[in-house]
Amino acid sequence: MNILDGKTALITGATGGIGTALAKKLVDNGCDLILACRSDTKYADLANRLKRDDTKIEKLICDFQNDHSVSQMISEIKDTNVDILINAAGLFPIKTILNSTLDDYGACFDVNVKIPFILSSILGKGMCNRQWGRIVNIGSSSSYNGSPETGLYCASKHALLGLSRSLYQEFKSHNVRVYSVSPGSVQTNMGKTDTRQDFTTFITPEEVAEYICFIMSFDGEGISEETRINRMVIR
Repeated sequence: MNILDGKTALITGATGGIGTALAKKLVDNGCDLILACRSDTKYADLANRLKRDDTKIEKLICDFQNDHSVSQMISEIKDTNVDILINAAGLFPIKTILNSTLDDYGACFDVNVKIPFILSSILGKGMCNRQWGRIVNIGSSSSYNGSPETGLYCASKHALLGLSRSLYQEFKSHNVRVYSVSPGSVQTNMGKTDTRQDFTTFITPEEVAEYICFIMSFDGEGISEETRINRMVIR
């Protein structure tokens, strides 16, 4: 029995590399989707590629860096039953800390930390009431390390890891499983911006998506709540 079949999944960053790969994988597993993204055009393109007769796909257009847009999103989703939340949206500024501004800091933390907090707190209530749910926060190898020129990103991913660990402890008694999945560099458009590394050695989004769906499918006592996906070769 596929326990993901018939579930509703909300994916942020749905048109990004990991978000798209997860959307495809979840459709394969029989899930209905709510795709959160900034652009109607990108949503329509992805929805057309995913469309199946037995799958319901909805859009949630939101600019996570705009307070008014976020408030509208909260109003739209507050009464929505979501079984699976995947926080895949992210900003990856490549900038030294000395050259970073408060605006840079705010934008990075708004997308990488505040939105997962908002969505987990709102949608997590329904999951706890229904005694079933999955929350997946896409972290990074930077959740555990610091590196030059990506200080804001590293700080935000450390914060997301702390949020994930706390959510796991708070929600597990309600049969809601919270996962922090932290891959190394991934072959996405965001990954391409880091020209300091060899892109050909990066993990594929499909590998990440397959792993996430695999760990979400367990419904017994075992859980891999905190996982790092490393590269075999780093250049």
